[in-house]
Amino acid sequence: MHHLNRSLPRHVPLMMSFRPSTVLLCISMLVLATPGTGQSTYRMDAAQLLQQGDIELRLGNSERALQHYTNAIQTDPGYGDAYMKRASLYQRLGMYTGALQDMDKALELNPYSEHVLDRRARLKVLMTDYKGAEEDRDKAVSLAPYDTLIEEHRADEQLLMQEPLKAIRSLSVMLGRTPNDPWLHLKKALAHLQAGQPVEALDEAALALTLDSTLAIAHDLRGLAYERLGRTEEAFTAYDRAVRLDPGFAMAWFNRGRAHRAAGRGAAAEADLDSALARAADLPQVWFERALVRKELGDMEGALQDQSRVIGLSPGTMEALFNRSFARKQLGDHVGALYDAEQAIALRPDDPDAWDLKGSIHLLLGEHGEAVAHYDRAIQLDPTAAQPHYNKGIALVMAYQLYEGCRELHRSQELGATKAAEAIRYFCAF
Repeated sequence: MHHLNRSLPRHVPLMMSFRPSTVLLCISMLVLATPGTGQSTYRMDAAQLLQQGDIELRLGNSERALQHYTNAIQTDPGYGDAYMKRASLYQRLGMYTGALQDMDKALELNPYSEHVLDRRARLKVLMTDYKGAEEDRDKAVSLAPYDTLIEEHRADEQLLMQEPLKAIRSLSVMLGRTPNDPWLHLKKALAHLQAGQPVEALDEAALALTLDSTLAIAHDLRGLAYERLGRTEEAFTAYDRAVRLDPGFAMAWFNRGRAHRAAGRGAAAEADLDSALARAADLPQVWFERALVRKELGDMEGALQDQSRVIGLSPGTMEALFNRSFARKQLGDHVGALYDAEQAIALRPDDPDAWDLKGSIHLLLGEHGEAVAHYDRAIQLDPTAAQPHYNKGIALVMAYQLYEGCRELHRSQELGATKAAEAIRYFCAF
């Protein structure tokens, strides 16, 4: 409207110089020349295709929905909503690059849309493009400074990006406007935990409970804060309240199980983790924790099964590959252990522990030269790590290279390997 008012004075004198009949003719020509009718038809057809895509998506037919959304874009290439529909489906299918391309196009069509910027920021977080996400989020907030949902999304992303101090600032601004929102207090409690401020986290969780005493998650967060403070029994009391308030809250069972494991209560830990998995079998971290408990309880078969579930749910999880390789090694499946170790090295070629693990498997197979080569790579990556030096020393001794082996054992002892003293007494008394 302001643009029209600024332009009007330039055109008024020109229009005034025309006869009335000429003005009417010009207006009628403009009306006839306007492409609105054709564009409206395309837009209506495209909107209908989007509706058909939505129906297919509700029926679980992702491929058909994707085709309808694509047809809508082809029907009306200037329809921003069509690109966003397809972007949402691409994101849901894990096709992040396609989703980003569609969001870029939607933003090109609607450069001042805070909602497109908001959505693209969340996608960039999933793609670990944190700098790009922050830029989009800041633009969205500048376009809609009082949109509480966009502001809250920014705080959520700051938590995901492990930037708790920024999240605390964002949440403080929001709480200044809506101080009685218990969920904002809970998010701020989580931010304080991330920032290593458990006392402040306890205070925020307590405020949330004064606003809503039924929030099991508030007790769960208090349990985490008490653990950070070393107040173990108070942590267990908080976790007990969380599971009583909401028996279906899987993470409360998980956190109590993890606390039991830290306290050396293996059987109680396994029972709680069983309860967590009964409620949320799709959480890889719960399977991983139970695998560790089972390993500590001597159930290597169970540990192996759980680590396999972790890898099935989250392929390429380094810690799960590492632990499954260890379990396979303990159970005598050296080929399987070697395979997992190779996968771990492929994931993190600069991780000395992965090279050390693979060297140990070669050692078990009697391949001393291969073992030493892998230990050398681990030492090259971290010269101050005691374990690779110790393992290399054992491998050299077993290959009848006593002098070189004992030198490595002495070096591992200097670096803090407690087992080295006994090995030196046994092999190096010459």
